[in-house]
Amino acid sequence: MEQLPLFVMLSVASWLDLTSHKIPNWLTLPFIPLALIYHGFLGDGLAFSLSGLVYAFILLFPLFFFRLLAGGDVKLALGIGAFLGWTLFLESLLYGLMIGLPLVLVYAFHKVGWDGFKQSFMRYGYILGSKKYLAPVEGEMAGLKVPYGPALALGAMLAVVLNKYQIFTLVS
Repeated sequence: MEQLPLFVMLSVASWLDLTSHKIPNWLTLPFIPLALIYHGFLGDGLAFSLSGLVYAFILLFPLFFFRLLAGGDVKLALGIGAFLGWTLFLESLLYGLMIGLPLVLVYAFHKVGWDGFKQSFMRYGYILGSKKYLAPVEGEMAGLKVPYGPALALGAMLAVVLNKYQIFTLVS
């Protein structure tokens, strides 16, 4: 199974992100050149791997720049892109977004409860009405650090499995 290294890396990254809120460089950074080397010599070619890497960078670096995604999540996505190529990377990203939103909401509700949700929405209403920024406070949903690596990992695994068994494809 050629996807085994990817699945192992994704599983470890998810576990680390859930337990420590970090996806370490020692895991993600070596995976990127390994994916390039693998596809350059044994896989679908270096251009295949580079296309996924470039798409991942173009799509996710702005999210990192505006602090919507952490660096570990972006480096994880770069590794996914380098290993899966651009089409499967786009599918994995879409699946990751579809999986991630409910996971984030469940995680946030578990951490702050209904009062934390309500407080965030009231703060956003104040910001929209007054056009003044009001920072999130302790116990509010907006102040949480939510691990997004597991959603990216599940999205990549789902894209691989659905395409491998030709069940469903989003990007052709």
